[in-house]
Amino acid sequence: MITPQLLAAYPFLGKISPRSRRMVEAEGILRVFKRDDSVIRRGDRVGGMLLIVSGRMRVFTLSDGGEEATLYTVQRGESCLLSTSALFAEMCFPASVEVETPEVKIFCIPAAAYRTLYRDEPAVRDFTVSELSGRVFDLLAALEERSLRSIGDRLKGYLTRRVDGQGEVVATHEQIALSLGTAREVVSRKLGQLGKAGWIKTQRGRIRLLKPKLLA
Repeated sequence: MITPQLLAAYPFLGKISPRSRRMVEAEGILRVFKRDDSVIRRGDRVGGMLLIVSGRMRVFTLSDGGEEATLYTVQRGESCLLSTSALFAEMCFPASVEVETPEVKIFCIPAAAYRTLYRDEPAVRDFTVSELSGRVFDLLAALEERSLRSIGDRLKGYLTRRVDGQGEVVATHEQIALSLGTAREVVSRKLGQLGKAGWIKTQRGRIRLLKPKLLA
């Protein structure tokens, strides 16, 4: 069912024809995942288009040595670059996806149904192309940041991007470390330095930005 919450996150669904809307409501499935749940594993077939109603997911790769590298995150109103590409190419997913927030609600439109929507609905095509283009640039920016910027600068960028409307970043030191591709101890040390400087205040599972302009 296309709920007001889903429509607010993905307005393009309000522009599709009545026939397409009936198909989405008949075939779409709302799924709920909890923190650290695996949404997609490397090698899985992508079953459909994943629309994030609430929460945030992390897309990452795992090296032969067991080291994780975060590629990007996906949150409400966005789409996953790799899963969308795999859906249209009918290929296996090349990375893994897990829940990063306490809970994620995902509305999944089956692959065949979404391909039909893409073929028949201009609004769906516009959303898909726009999201794919934007996510490619996000991925390139993340890769450039990982290779060229220091951990301290990357941490500041992470905090600036993740701050919510209350001026807080909801994340553990471990989650931040995984996103930045470094050790938890390094993140804890850098956060401690920012705290002593009066830029942030750390609490369990959250960080309040006291001087956000200095972090930008």
